[in-house]
Amino acid sequence: MINGLTDIIDSFDTFILDQWGVLHNGGEAFPQAIQALTFLKEHNKKVVILSNSGNTGKFSYRRLQDSGISRDLYFDVLTSGDHMRHNFNSGKFKTLGNKALFFSWDEDTSALDDCGLIESKIEDASFILCCGVERGGLSYYIDDLKLAYQRNLQLVVSNPDLVAMTPDGALKTCPGTIAKFYQEMGGIVHWHGKPQNDIYEMCNKLVGGWNNAIAVGDSLEHDIAGANTASISSLFITSGIHSAEISDQKSIVNLSNAFSVQPSHCADWFKV
Repeated sequence: MINGLTDIIDSFDTFILDQWGVLHNGGEAFPQAIQALTFLKEHNKKVVILSNSGNTGKFSYRRLQDSGISRDLYFDVLTSGDHMRHNFNSGKFKTLGNKALFFSWDEDTSALDDCGLIESKIEDASFILCCGVERGGLSYYIDDLKLAYQRNLQLVVSNPDLVAMTPDGALKTCPGTIAKFYQEMGGIVHWHGKPQNDIYEMCNKLVGGWNNAIAVGDSLEHDIAGANTASISSLFITSGIHSAEISDQKSIVNLSNAFSVQPSHCADWFKV
């Protein structure tokens, strides 16, 4: 356990930050997070935000600005949505066709446009593109997933998170829940974002390489597992999505073992 960044500031040159649960929960930025970002800038640290968001990094610029985080406090943003778009545009999913059964947020069709896809009904779709959970929880998608499985459709998911915290502290369903259920049914799922090693390689290229990097996040399954996979250090923020399961340091150890991960450091908040 550490008190904050002051305890480790001299040990790392690059800080790879999660967004939701570390900097904000969909509303205003945590005041201590803004202080921490300012502290890192004052110490000339390279800061990149690596987010499991199905939107692009450009969309994140606006969200971060609206939350109170100035653009000059970080180098850049890379999202799981960027990762997915890269794979479509590089031809990785050419064999899937271009007719997508599309799950989205707020009728946002930008992913279809960016990837050159056509939204189709399940009878005509050549695969599933899961970018949101606008209908609600998993139960609203099960009938479609069963039909898709019968048709041997593969599923591409832009955001692997199972849940995310809302500004009021509640947890909402995320696309990863849909993808996990489909995979457990036996369906083929193509994952993007953390903890996939590909996105850490993309991140490394984006920032021009890194030495002594540390990843900061509140998800053991994504942020800490991804850091372990990428062979970099990690700082687990305990006030995020696992907060209800954590009471002391022993509970952190037990929870980490349950996810088969090992955080390098732990702190209650991302703070100085």
